[in-house]
Amino acid sequence: MQYIKIKETIAEQIEQGMLAAGQKLPSERQLAETFTTTRVTLREALSLLETEGLIFREDRRGWFIAPPRIDFPLSTAEDFLVLAEKQARQASLSVIRVQNTLANKQVSGLLQLGPFAEVHAVEMLRYLEKRPVCFVRYWVHAEKNTAVDVDTPEELFAWLRQRELLKNIHISDSVTVSCLTGETAVMLHAATGTPAIVIERKVYSGEQPVAAEIAIWRHDTLTVTSDTVC
Repeated sequence: MQYIKIKETIAEQIEQGMLAAGQKLPSERQLAETFTTTRVTLREALSLLETEGLIFREDRRGWFIAPPRIDFPLSTAEDFLVLAEKQARQASLSVIRVQNTLANKQVSGLLQLGPFAEVHAVEMLRYLEKRPVCFVRYWVHAEKNTAVDVDTPEELFAWLRQRELLKNIHISDSVTVSCLTGETAVMLHAATGTPAIVIERKVYSGEQPVAAEIAIWRHDTLTVTSDTVC
């Protein structure tokens, strides 16, 4: 089929380095003319490349070559900034919201809380090479909170480490595949329906969860890894 041949041609140029990470592809109209095809057929090829994480689309800006993925190990107490630095990537954070609030049904379930429990809630964006790649929320019991400077964003494990709450903990992660919608898609500069990887983590002290985090990643930006010791 023609869209398969188009996909393979673009993929080969990416693999050979003819198209560099972050480079913008020609417009869909130009690509359709180059391959002597229709926009519909071209979009099928681009969708396959997006699914494989070779290219990404920014809403109203077009298609770009995806940079290398970051390795994200499960069940380890390392934050995004630390992981990115170890992998020689340029990473940053921006805070969206920090507040103490009543736990909703979802958070109460994650942290095993009763009615009217208060949590410290943080929302932020993670960036790789100045590109927004992940929207993250985390929650901890509000009674463990101290004053936080919202101009100095703290990731979950940095927050816990500063308050000496990382002793004798263990981490439980779950990974699901989803898609970006609504405000999350807008914040990540993505079109609605763009594939996403959702990582839900719980931090336990004994049998009691002390913190929880949900991170929604653009699917082309990370590789989830797990080391199992037998």
